[in-house]
Amino acid sequence: MAQLKPEKIAFISSIGGGVQIAGFFYPSSAPEIKGVVQICHGMAEYIARYEEMIARFNEAGYHVCGMDMPGHGTTYEINKDKGLPKGYFGGVKNSWQVLLTDVMGFHEYAEKRFGRDGLKYILYGHSMGSFVVRSIFCTPRYNKQFDGYVFASTMGPNPAVGAGKFLASTACVFGGSKKKNKLLEAIAFGSYTKRIKNAKTNCDWISSSDEEVRKYIDDPMCGFTFTSEGFKTLFSLISFMQSKEAYAQVSDRPCFLTYGSEDPVGSYGTGVEKVIARLKESGANVKSKNYGAYRHEIQNEPVKEEYFADLIEFFDSVEKA
Repeated sequence: MAQLKPEKIAFISSIGGGVQIAGFFYPSSAPEIKGVVQICHGMAEYIARYEEMIARFNEAGYHVCGMDMPGHGTTYEINKDKGLPKGYFGGVKNSWQVLLTDVMGFHEYAEKRFGRDGLKYILYGHSMGSFVVRSIFCTPRYNKQFDGYVFASTMGPNPAVGAGKFLASTACVFGGSKKKNKLLEAIAFGSYTKRIKNAKTNCDWISSSDEEVRKYIDDPMCGFTFTSEGFKTLFSLISFMQSKEAYAQVSDRPCFLTYGSEDPVGSYGTGVEKVIARLKESGANVKSKNYGAYRHEIQNEPVKEEYFADLIEFFDSVEKA
């Protein structure tokens, strides 16, 4: 794959204090431009990890864009002098809502860069990014600004999220907001390799490909431990997206849920299927696909070419509102 050269921007975050967010535009040079795909990356990673997928979208006639979340990737790098560690979302009240505000703020920059006339806009989120996208999908002041949504490798109902949020909040109250919280990391992810026979690393749940797992482990911008404030933000997103309030105000725009049956984040498929059922009960326009015995990052599994083709087929089917 040829090295992509994105256009880079930095804009002021709603966090305040001069914190900046790093954003990236990947314009397509295809003869026909159909739309724009905005990507929300997952926990402890960054947008550039998606460049193989981005290249496929570009070839199919879609501009692509995305921002590195606070405490992640280039956004972390450009704010290090402000004392913001990896896995930290700024320490502001309701940081999960501030994160949504920044994602929508970046969307405005994307509209300025690529225009709106004749182009459909699709919001894609993987893992924690899917929590962000699902929250936007269920927020009326935001959800009509996109024509379609993808929730990739998302989480099912999690009754323990309240306890996790309480533990994270307590740690923040006692001065641990910027400190890595290995206890919550162990609670949240400690069982993720239990179904993998002869697991070689703690990250084998990411992909069935040893090469992809090794690339993830060797990348200093991947797999880091969240701070207590980071976990509070994560659990707050989950709490909202699975609430009665959220399901009561789902968008009428089409959404596509993609998952593997060996992904512990989605409770090995059963959790995602419960989300699909609940969305349908709420009146959402839902499409879904189980890719079979694959793990968390379908885009880094042997089935990835089929996955890319399915996503593009979904994008093509979305109608501009």
